Amino acid sequence: MTLTLSRPVAALAIAAMILAMSACQRSGDIYNSYVALPNTGWSADSLAVFRVDVSDADAAYDLYFMIRNQNNYAYQNLWLFIDIVAPDGSMRRDTLDCILAERDGRWKGSGWGSLYDAEYPYRLSTRFAAPGLYRFRIGHGMRHDDIEGIHSIGLRVTPAQSVAQ
Repeated sequence: MTLTLSRPVAALAIAAMILAMSACQRSGDIYNSYVALPNTGWSADSLAVFRVDVSDADAAYDLYFMIRNQNNYAYQNLWLFIDIVAPDGSMRRDTLDCILAERDGRWKGSGWGSLYDAEYPYRLSTRFAAPGLYRFRIGHGMRHDDIEGIHSIGLRVTPAQSVAQ
């Protein structure tokens, strides 16, 4: 027996799955959020912004970026430019190379249909300089100004699993 869904029902099922995945905050996370990107593509001058309130600067945290890509993404990797703006206004810029696909073209992470979800460690066992509101501004660093196939990007902050000495 084959189940066939009409386009509206299939679209509703996919939207419900995406909403369920984005609503799932893991136990113990202090922050876990996604920013949806336009269907028309992610422009190089468009930033995804996350605001993380850090209450304990003495604690160590693990930070991860989460990327949801569609199977029409044309590249194997995604370069991210990351600006971290501290409560005092100071800023630090980093880059992160996220490998989204194996050399043979298989997408990393988990997926269903044309959407794939993968998580990338950014900073493990890191401490923030002071308590307060930190802004993470994320842009892509690909060679083309507009890229298609990146559905959304997320940031997860959790207490560190192991503290570096």
